[in-house]
Amino acid sequence: MLKNDVAVVGAGLGGATVAYGLQQKNYRAYLINGSEQDNRTIPDAKNVLILEGYDGLAGDRSLALEALQKNKQILKTISEIEQKIVLCVASGGGYTGSGNLPYICDILAADSERIVVPIVLMPRKDEPIQKRLNAYNLAKELIDTDGIGAIIFVNNESYDDLKRINIVLVNMLDAFFSDSSASSGSNFDDSEKMKMLKEPGAFVIAMLSDKRAEEKKTTTQDMINALTAKNIFLPINNDGIVGNIGIINQKNNKLDEHELIKAIGTPENVFIGYNGNVNIACASGLSYPVEYIKKLGQSAVEEQKERIEKRKTISVLDDLNTEEIVIPEVKKKITKGKRNRISLDFLNSL
Repeated sequence: MLKNDVAVVGAGLGGATVAYGLQQKNYRAYLINGSEQDNRTIPDAKNVLILEGYDGLAGDRSLALEALQKNKQILKTISEIEQKIVLCVASGGGYTGSGNLPYICDILAADSERIVVPIVLMPRKDEPIQKRLNAYNLAKELIDTDGIGAIIFVNNESYDDLKRINIVLVNMLDAFFSDSSASSGSNFDDSEKMKMLKEPGAFVIAMLSDKRAEEKKTTTQDMINALTAKNIFLPINNDGIVGNIGIINQKNNKLDEHELIKAIGTPENVFIGYNGNVNIACASGLSYPVEYIKKLGQSAVEEQKERIEKRKTISVLDDLNTEEIVIPEVKKKITKGKRNRISLDFLNSL
């Protein structure tokens, strides 16, 4: 089972939350963060690696390398991970995660035998300017990083509830890695799954289950919709670029791989397995969703420019011309009360 060869590194609160979800499913997972407040949200997590001296990065991604360099034990722990596949997860809009993820991937990719798979949780289009800029810069850095494998871009706009997105992601990844289905026909084996993850480009996955109680099977069109339209990932480009397609058919079901190819593109490899617990379809070696990411970054830049221009127009109070101002004399009004006002001399004498 490929699951035993997978480790997870989650950086920042978003990454640590996903890593913790996989840790709950018995994956070897490490959670990196400097924020004590963040760490308190997952109090029973194991293997929490604290960035000592950095209680969050205060909105500055550039501090990430400095934080790692000053916490050499974390670097050592990461570099000594023994599993063949390492999922590296972070929120693209954050600071600790988005800042540290490229360096974490670099460290892990130094071992050419290791397959490094970054997972970026991409912010919504209506999130603050800096979050979108962070995500754009992180995506650009990862795409330019040599030695890493497939990149998974999760779309936080897919559901209103971020917790639901994380649960779907964790369950699909676990189904993919824990699958051990076998048949006398053909099998989607571990080496083929590793090949898919090792190929640079975007990776997407979909999972649907036959409704046995209703005797309703998942159709090929259901799976195409789940893989290309109704999923939790950034949209697949309509350019036909794909390296590999993988299919696991649930017992007594048969998805039509030719229809999947028509919908996605002609791959170099098609891997098919049968007798799975659920129906799974995945694709790797896809072109990166650069147009989507560019628009996300460009909208942030334009809004930033507009914000700066507005700040330039903020009025400044000028000095007042007091020469023509006549201050009228006001007669003091004497009032009597039940209690005399405490005198300053009395206060000074205390």
